[in-house]
Amino acid sequence: MTRKSGPQLDFDANERRRNAENLADVAQEIAERSDRLRTRILHFSRQFGIAEDDFWRDLDANPNGPLAAVLAREARRQNIHEHAAAEFIEALADVSDFRKLPASGNNAVYINRDGQILSGRQVAGAARPSKSLDFQWTTAGVTCYAAQKYTKAGGGNQDSQFNEMELLLRSFQGRVYNGVALFVLVDGAYYNSQRLTRLRNLTRLQSPRSYVTSVNDLHEILSGMVRSSSSAMP
Repeated sequence: MTRKSGPQLDFDANERRRNAENLADVAQEIAERSDRLRTRILHFSRQFGIAEDDFWRDLDANPNGPLAAVLAREARRQNIHEHAAAEFIEALADVSDFRKLPASGNNAVYINRDGQILSGRQVAGAARPSKSLDFQWTTAGVTCYAAQKYTKAGGGNQDSQFNEMELLLRSFQGRVYNGVALFVLVDGAYYNSQRLTRLRNLTRLQSPRSYVTSVNDLHEILSGMVRSSSSAMP
């Protein structure tokens, strides 16, 4: 296998590292009898008819054991992949003015069916035209917007997210103004060759362009944008 050049983000390793940190935090929560842990234990106690004291006894005896792992926060529920992608992209050499966009509210950013970029304020009171975009930055004078997903396996919710990515790309097809690029950043086993082909068949190949790529391949596209911009200069 050919090793990719440039920086790389290992989503799985990052998730395992955060889960290990979350498990270590449980030991402190056990010692402090944290409110979060009390609530979780009460839930399981009522659900299975096991005394709360039995949970605490097992946790005190093995604060890093299997029961502690079950009660620990899950990294995947902490937007860990989005945060990791944001830090990774912001550090790329060809990225400037990076912003992580709000998921909702007046300052969220959407693409309507004509390919126009709209704020949450502009769509207030109306149905969302698309999923909100996740990131914004500038490369070679182009304002870049990105939607990012890391998905391990298929299923109902994951398929809905895939459909949202398709809608973004279809909507951007109608854009007529330059100076903007759309990136659909997809990673994880869910995005097999068949799904990637479906998405890539919806990209714009002329300006304003859209792209479907892995976060780890983004730097190659951005470098190409910089080279093209430099060669176009008189």
